Amino acid sequence: MQRMSTLNFLIFSLALLIIPLFPIPNFTSASLEEANALLKWKANIQIPSNSLLSSWRPLLMNSSASVPCTSWFGVVCNAEGRIQRLNLTSSGLNGTLHRFSFFLLQNLTHLDLSINNFFGPIPPEIRLLSKLVYLDFSNNAFSGVIPSELGNLHHLTIWYLNSNNISGSIPLSLGDLTSLNVLHFHRNQLSGHIPIELGNLKSLTKLALSYNQLNGSIPSSLSKLCNLQYMYLGVNNLSGPIPIELGNLKSLIHLYVGENQLIGSIPSSLGNLTSLNVLNLHENQLSGHIPIELGNLKSLIHLYMGENQLTGSIPSSFGNLTSLNVLNLYQNQLSSPIPIELGNLKSVINLALSYNQLNGSIPSSLSKLSNLQYMYLGVNNLSGPIPIELGNMKSLTHLDMGENQLTVSIPSSLGNLTSLNVLNLHQNQLSGHIPIELGNLKSLIHLYMGENQLTGSIPSSFGNLTSLNVLNLYQNQLYSPIPIELGNLKSVTDLALSYNQLNGSIP
Repeated sequence: MQRMSTLNFLIFSLALLIIPLFPIPNFTSASLEEANALLKWKANIQIPSNSLLSSWRPLLMNSSASVPCTSWFGVVCNAEGRIQRLNLTSSGLNGTLHRFSFFLLQNLTHLDLSINNFFGPIPPEIRLLSKLVYLDFSNNAFSGVIPSELGNLHHLTIWYLNSNNISGSIPLSLGDLTSLNVLHFHRNQLSGHIPIELGNLKSLTKLALSYNQLNGSIPSSLSKLCNLQYMYLGVNNLSGPIPIELGNLKSLIHLYVGENQLIGSIPSSLGNLTSLNVLNLHENQLSGHIPIELGNLKSLIHLYMGENQLTGSIPSSFGNLTSLNVLNLYQNQLSSPIPIELGNLKSVINLALSYNQLNGSIPSSLSKLSNLQYMYLGVNNLSGPIPIELGNMKSLTHLDMGENQLTVSIPSSLGNLTSLNVLNLHQNQLSGHIPIELGNLKSLIHLYMGENQLTGSIPSSFGNLTSLNVLNLYQNQLYSPIPIELGNLKSVTDLALSYNQLNGSIP
């Protein structure tokens, strides 16, 4: 027992001798060095007079190293007193990263300089911040290229670089950032192809590359991003077809590839994306028929396919899209009648079918769209009468049926649409008298009924339409005097009554 105690004492004594041989970390010195590095950078940027960065004050060597951690705006330290987070968002700062000491601030895990006026290039020395998890340089004026060295930041999960003046191509090395969840590069001046290496970012949930000058095709490797929920590639110069493989991205909620130069047909595989809320394909050069499989996308809220070269019919399966708020098929080459099944879209607010070659009559089932505010059916080949039932659509603010072949008289029920701002019936074959009930539409700003075969008089009730800017009854067969009540229309800037048979004196 005594021998054991003696042995323990010898071990303890030996430990006391050994420990001083190893250097004890000087956290105080290191922390002060980091703080002074920030002060040197601060001295080289412009700061508003009332800035919270006034809390960054020079430190003496005998100062407590905890001062920056406890009293400096935007600075957070780790347990060892090293600067771990720097959040200077929306601080009115103006300057560059030229004097930022990446070497001394290698403990940073979060760096947020967003919504300031930083400019100039992003230095390649940023690779030294190897512990970075969060990097936000968005809404500044950074220029130059994305340093390929950023591919070394293997812990990075969130990266915002959007809304700057960054140019050049997306570095292939970014395919090594396999921890990334969010990558936002939209609203820059990036060019070149989308690297196929981005398909390695299996953790990615948000990819935003819109509003750049990217060209080439959409790489099919993006279909490997099995966790991707938001893909924004719109407003670029992308060409080629939409990859069939994108139909594998079952987690997608938003798919935006509009305003590019994409060609070919819409892949039926997109009908597999049953989690989609938004599908935006508008303003491309897509052709062929609309796949009936898109009717499977029952979670869709916004569907934009306008300004393409799509042909054939509107699939009746679209009647299944009962969550839709917006259905935009504007300016294509669609033909055949409007499906009666569109009357099932009880949530739709905006229905845009103008500038196509749709024929047949306007289905009365559309009157069931009780939430519809904008109905654009103009510039088609629609014929037959205007359904009386449209007068039930009390939420309508815009009703455009101009430039068709509609016949018979204007239903007096349209006088019930008291929320209307725009009523466009011009250039049809409408006949009969103008209903006096249209004088109830006191919210009307634009009323177009020119180039028809309307007869009879201009209703004196039109004097109630005191919000009107435009009253166009041009080229009809109207007769009788001009009503003196039109003098009430103090807001009118365009009054077109030419090419009729009006008589009497000018009131």
